[in-house]
Amino acid sequence: MTERTILLVDDEPNILKALKRILRTDGYKIYTADGGEEALAFLTDHPVGVIISDHRMPGMTGTELLAIVKDLYPDTIRIVLSGYSDLETITEAINEGSIYKFLCKPWDDAHLRTTIKEAFENYELKMENLRLTQELKEKNLELSQKNVENSGLIELVVTHSCNGIIVVDQYNQVVFSNPAALNMLMYNYRVLPGDEFELPYGVNRRTNTVLQRENKSDLSLSIDCRDIIHEGKAAYLITLFDHSDIDRLYQEKQNSAVKLKETFLQMIKAISLTIEKRDVCTAGHQTKVSNLSVSIAAKMGLDNDALEGLKIAGLVHDIGKIYIPSEILNRPGRLNQYEMQIVREHPQVGYDILESVTFNWPIKEVILQHHECIDGSGYPHGITGAEMMPESKIVAVADVVSAMSEYRPYRDAISIEEIIRFISKHRGVKFDAEVVDACTALLKNMAGVKAPLL
Repeated sequence: MTERTILLVDDEPNILKALKRILRTDGYKIYTADGGEEALAFLTDHPVGVIISDHRMPGMTGTELLAIVKDLYPDTIRIVLSGYSDLETITEAINEGSIYKFLCKPWDDAHLRTTIKEAFENYELKMENLRLTQELKEKNLELSQKNVENSGLIELVVTHSCNGIIVVDQYNQVVFSNPAALNMLMYNYRVLPGDEFELPYGVNRRTNTVLQRENKSDLSLSIDCRDIIHEGKAAYLITLFDHSDIDRLYQEKQNSAVKLKETFLQMIKAISLTIEKRDVCTAGHQTKVSNLSVSIAAKMGLDNDALEGLKIAGLVHDIGKIYIPSEILNRPGRLNQYEMQIVREHPQVGYDILESVTFNWPIKEVILQHHECIDGSGYPHGITGAEMMPESKIVAVADVVSAMSEYRPYRDAISIEEIIRFISKHRGVKFDAEVVDACTALLKNMAGVKAPLL
């Protein structure tokens, strides 16, 4: 194996020192440059297998440097290591520099070393591919001398195709394979002229298969087969489409979305707990409102996306209570008119707190409207049912039901039967009729037992 040479480019000396310290045990020959101009001057006289460059550097950016390297030294594997991971920077690096990987600062040492190791394997694979391509050209030259038309086809495929292309005769033996096919299959099969073709395929249809590779990620292939005539005889043109990166990126995106959603929900729950810590009399209230809102919505036939939004809205519907002084929140007696006015401002305060936050659901609107009534008698703005969000109507009922079922210093918890009578009395007046009907059905099922929603 030839010596693995790497060039590190960064305008921060400490970064270069840190990278050299991490990589020094991996057996690489390491060179450094403090900018694009110095890197290009070095590359003039020194072949490099892998170049890792910062993006934001004075003079020449990393993207500009790697774009030049791509044109002058196309076989060199190009990696960006940047503290800027915005979509615009990544897109620019991919489009201009055709980079192999985009890594973020601060980096994970193990991931960095693994990425560089795979980059050198990719580079060495390219070099091996060049050797195989030369061997392939020599074999194809023999075929081209027999059939000029076939020679033109092979030259076109070798020069232009990025997909694996293989010609198989009627005895399932390889007649021709392009460099892309050799590159894809070299870990599993030989597909040089004269070899037996071992992959599954169906004539005039597409077949999907996955090839396992030792110490490498699996290779996901789509195999397309078409009838052709080769040297006057029946043959098959097989095209290999590698969608491994697409599958991997999709899975990574799905995993990231799940983790992000879990983190977001944990943050919401933390906010909910923070609010309740200030109001000891209503511990668990927001969770109860959240659970009951979701159950009502499910009873009404709302879809899963709406249920997810209601779950979050219920957990933070009282976030505006952060604004209310603790002595008012925890007072055992009834509030005076001035204190009640402060309390009535918490929906607007909650809306203002989250005004700059973008949600996929109408969370802010629910917070603002959860004390409104469909007859316009609610607060803070006295809007009617026509102006209320459907989700707000659900949380409004869930909030009242939860509050009535909870103990307060100035009263005992109210029974489910009394709660049903109360919301039924205001059905179609203060509360949306459909919401009340769904909630009543749920409460009747809970009557006489410990209610899981309350």
